[in-house]
Amino acid sequence: MFENTSIAIMYAVTPCHAGSGSSLGVVDLPIQRERHTNWPMIQASGVKGAFRANFERFKNNIPEASRGEINEFEKLTDSVFGTSEGTGYAGSLSIGDARILAFPMRSNVSPFVWITCPAVIRRLKKDLEIAGMDTSGLPEKMVADGNAVSIGSDTINAESVLLEDFEVKISKAEVLPDSIKKYFDDATRLLLVPDEVFDYGVSNCTQIMAQIKIDSKTGTTEDGSLRYQEELPSDTVMYTVVHWGDSRNGAEDKLKALTIKGFVTDEVIKSHIQIAGDETCGRGIFHLNWYHNN
Repeated sequence: MFENTSIAIMYAVTPCHAGSGSSLGVVDLPIQRERHTNWPMIQASGVKGAFRANFERFKNNIPEASRGEINEFEKLTDSVFGTSEGTGYAGSLSIGDARILAFPMRSNVSPFVWITCPAVIRRLKKDLEIAGMDTSGLPEKMVADGNAVSIGSDTINAESVLLEDFEVKISKAEVLPDSIKKYFDDATRLLLVPDEVFDYGVSNCTQIMAQIKIDSKTGTTEDGSLRYQEELPSDTVMYTVVHWGDSRNGAEDKLKALTIKGFVTDEVIKSHIQIAGDETCGRGIFHLNWYHNN
């Protein structure tokens, strides 16, 4: 168990394109996906890079009069995130991949509902156990085959729900303990569905955007510029695990783990962060909720 660990619940305010390069398929620019599950994710290096960029912006906006309170202020980013220059040293925090927690799907009972599945919850449970957080009360069997359970704060009373073109029957049961349920607070109309239904949703129901390039002289599309880009839709819920440690720089400039955690989560990245590409198109803006193990 790590002494200082936090879970950041990330709610997508805008669509997000964390790209995995070009593809020869129908989608030219797919998103990052796990190799073994094919579920959407954002690699840890991208999450850490976004944290560092947000940290730099915040640090540079601090008034000059306040900077003297922090010893070697200009080295603060390196103290937290590490440096490769000269002798170099590692950063003081360890950031994991951003993993899928709940996925929005169009439905017949409301504009959309969120779905999650037992495999996602079991994975979350393992991450919480590593972080030393409470996971008590989770049952072994969470959902019957072919059925779904309404577990959000807004109960879905319909007997069945159409998810895109996939129908699921709704059974009423309270299967998630409060120790797990609190991480889904933003997903109010939440359905716990079988793993195969969740896999269908995250594999086939992401957002595909057509992009072109306009010739500035003619005002028309440049030949060969049409491309299709995959995006995680707005309202997707993800999470990442952050472990905090003391900084590894010189003893006179050392920062304690609790100081760094408080500075980052209470001031620098308190509520929102921008992650992944197309920042100038408003993509990749997430709202954050922090949960700490101590």
